[in-house]
Amino acid sequence: MTTAVAHWHGQSSTRASIPAEWDFGAGWTLFLDRDGVVNRRIPGDYVRRWGDFEFLPGSLDALVTLSSVVERIVVVTNQRGVALGRMSASDLAEVHATMVAAVHCAGGRLDGVFACPHDVSERCGCRKPAPGLIGQALMRWPSIDPARSVMVGDSASDMACARNASGSGPQIGRVWIGAETSEPSSIAVDAAFPSLQAFSEAVADRVAGVVP
Repeated sequence: MTTAVAHWHGQSSTRASIPAEWDFGAGWTLFLDRDGVVNRRIPGDYVRRWGDFEFLPGSLDALVTLSSVVERIVVVTNQRGVALGRMSASDLAEVHATMVAAVHCAGGRLDGVFACPHDVSERCGCRKPAPGLIGQALMRWPSIDPARSVMVGDSASDMACARNASGSGPQIGRVWIGAETSEPSSIAVDAAFPSLQAFSEAVADRVAGVVP
């Protein structure tokens, strides 16, 4: 399924269209990274409390649009600020509960939020690019079909998480959000969009039959 390669240092070869086989009918699941996709990333720091959280422009509208199309929307996020003592597990839970409520009030939904609180040195199985967060979602919803699932993220670890969760079976789709990154220079993706809003508009067009 993965056919586009994005070269972020220097030349760029991204695909701002939905693969033809993604019909977004019944049974589709979206796995969303959080920081840099749903909310604004804080360089060198973490969203420690709800007051630090800022939805990216258009992301709330995007979640409303996507909620009307896909069966599940699941956030999978690394939050090592807990391990570093920048925030507590309860602080993180409160941020996520308030985020879910805000999306609901806007007319959308988030069906689940799975977070890894561990530091890199802990070598856990849930910190992306490890597949553990997606594995937790699969345990909650065994009917999730990897072939009808898409990972939407802004880092190499997000794309690698989708690959690692897929193994040798059906591949979870990979959608890159953002124009450039400090990550490795070549990342295999299925599509790339400047924002979650742009991705949601492309999905809506596909469902409406605007995009062939």
